[in-house]
Amino acid sequence: MPPKRSHEDLDGIHESRQPQVHQDDPKPAKKPRREGPPKIRKQVHASSVNAVKKRIRDVTRLLSRSEDLPADVRVENERALAAYQQELNAADEEKTRQRMIKKYHMVRFFERQKATRTLKKLKKRLLEATTGEEVEDIKAQMHIAEVDLHYAHSYPLNERYISLYPPKGAEESEDQQKDAVKPPMWAEIERRMEEGTLKELRYGVREGHVEKPKTVRQKPATTKPRLASETQNFKKKAEPGERVGQKERVPEPQDYTLNRRERRKAMIKTGALITSKATKKPAIHEPMVNEVDNDDNGSDGGFFE
Repeated sequence: MPPKRSHEDLDGIHESRQPQVHQDDPKPAKKPRREGPPKIRKQVHASSVNAVKKRIRDVTRLLSRSEDLPADVRVENERALAAYQQELNAADEEKTRQRMIKKYHMVRFFERQKATRTLKKLKKRLLEATTGEEVEDIKAQMHIAEVDLHYAHSYPLNERYISLYPPKGAEESEDQQKDAVKPPMWAEIERRMEEGTLKELRYGVREGHVEKPKTVRQKPATTKPRLASETQNFKKKAEPGERVGQKERVPEPQDYTLNRRERRKAMIKTGALITSKATKKPAIHEPMVNEVDNDDNGSDGGFFE
């Protein structure tokens, strides 16, 4: 093993390696944190909203400046403008909804926890109740606690949340809290609990809101409609075993006293049966020229001539 170099030999090390060898300025183990406020990120739908706003401006300018537009073009642009405006309103509602959720998330969470604890205590008291009046009183309080729990959970997300319970600084007894006036939405929540429509209320669907059915656009017909005369003359599809273009023949009555061969001959005579031989074209026979048989030759064509 070679001996270690002395510190005097370290003077010959390159400048770029001096910090590594001397460890005067070692590299930090972690990335330093950024000082100052956190960077605000843009919303996801910001670009789409700006694009919709630009389209609305373009269509509005086109309709206001062009007075000589054809009627069909103007109607089409007005419909497009209404659709863009509806899309922009939906984006604004979603933006408001996200802001309200973020703002009142903590308040709703605490009130939901408080209503849950109150409901558990009342259930425990109900098991220990002895008199009928006490049972009825506890059941009424349980109903109020259940409505409070659904109030904190199913309050419309796109509206400003109104708290059920007073802040910590206010000193009020339990009787004063019971007699406190509930917000107007509390009665709506109670009614919706019986109807089972709390989910629609949570996401902002109020009474009288009817969803428009989706219309399916029918494609225009690419083929020309058939006329009545064409449909009458239209030939039906040939069935298996049936010749195309052959007229339907009514079978003639047959005499079953004859045998099969005699019946077949009779059908051929009457034309009811067409044989394969009859359909064949007759062969054209060319006359054969006999080179030996000539009128000038005096022989009578014998073999032993």
